[in-house]
Amino acid sequence: MTTPAASSSKRRDLQDLRDLPRAPALSYLQKQVEPRAPRRKVIDLRPSRYPLIAAFTPQRLWNWISQYLRYRFRPRHAFQVYAKDSADNGVYSLQGDAGEIRIALAGDWATGTDEAHTISELIKAFKPHYTIHLGDVYYVGDPNEVDENFLGKRNPDNEYSPCLWPKGSKGAFALVGNHEMYALGGSAYFDRMLPTLGLIEGGLSQGQKASFFCLENEFWRIIALDTGYNSVGLPLLEYIFWPDCALPAELVSWLGELFKRDDDRRGIVLLSHHQYFSRFDKWYPKPALQLARFIAAPVLWFWGHEHRMAIYKEFGVEGAVKAYGRCIGHGGMPVDLPPDAPPHPECPLEFVDRRHYKNDENLQIGINGFVQMTLRDDVLRAEYLDVYGTVVCSEDWTTKDGVLSRLAIKFSV
Repeated sequence: MTTPAASSSKRRDLQDLRDLPRAPALSYLQKQVEPRAPRRKVIDLRPSRYPLIAAFTPQRLWNWISQYLRYRFRPRHAFQVYAKDSADNGVYSLQGDAGEIRIALAGDWATGTDEAHTISELIKAFKPHYTIHLGDVYYVGDPNEVDENFLGKRNPDNEYSPCLWPKGSKGAFALVGNHEMYALGGSAYFDRMLPTLGLIEGGLSQGQKASFFCLENEFWRIIALDTGYNSVGLPLLEYIFWPDCALPAELVSWLGELFKRDDDRRGIVLLSHHQYFSRFDKWYPKPALQLARFIAAPVLWFWGHEHRMAIYKEFGVEGAVKAYGRCIGHGGMPVDLPPDAPPHPECPLEFVDRRHYKNDENLQIGINGFVQMTLRDDVLRAEYLDVYGTVVCSEDWTTKDGVLSRLAIKFSV
């Protein structure tokens, strides 16, 4: 089976993003080690065992410190909300054709790798009405990285080919992850990315006004949450007081308006960057606790942040929303293989992709992918495709009186 990387020689190497820390200072450090152009792939290529050591040359060390101080020690960008006097309140009617609505979801995609490019081509082949990125532009979401890895514009600082996030025929959206917040307080996300997104009217993007929104019809509500804005704290102190990714107060107020009617019986799908729970990684239950005042029935919840594909049974912490968790943070980053002894065995896992990805960098990693979602009246189909275009899993859900029930699930690997 041919790897996506074998068809291109101008995109970012996976090894430079491997084990990227979820911490601003170390993300800036790892960024310094990347070469200006992709490596020549040879059959005996062996990635460095200790890549960060190369960052401690005088020039790279200075670049690391100066970039961190210049980009990180800034106040966060103002949290954007929907203007009260505007017709745009962030709630949009889902539109499709031929009796169906197609939505593509991918998390942690904006890496500039061959795998990310291949995923974008597979998304375009799906001909979606809407595309939604679940967050994280690497390494630190600065203006050049946003241009190169999301907006498809060449970065003058290197020789890599840029990647463009594909748009649906009706619209394209993006959540904010922790990495977008590492540089300039998220300014490149709010000021460069969002104006290029949103609904498409007359062939033109109308702009995404805020980092949260709702797409809905008479059967479904797809609600995108912002867990990224509060995923960073004060520089350096955030390593002691780890942020809880709480939903901002303005977003909670917006949810209050969204759920003002207590007789709404539509099925709810949630989207976020950070995971509510995980068998393999840290938990961020605060948003689920905040949502409990609005949502009573279990929800279908897609998230990224973890670089793997995993499907969970219904689960939740006490006092919080219950969810069928779906981890899809495998859009473009090197995919983490599941450990033999996971730290949270109490999480009821239904499936995790354990396959090894045959790559030309000789890395021991998993396989990238994304989700194709199709709505046909009260039936939602989610298909989990890998970077080869194989449907790894498909599941059908229906909703009645606001209660989700799964009609079928099928695994092909």
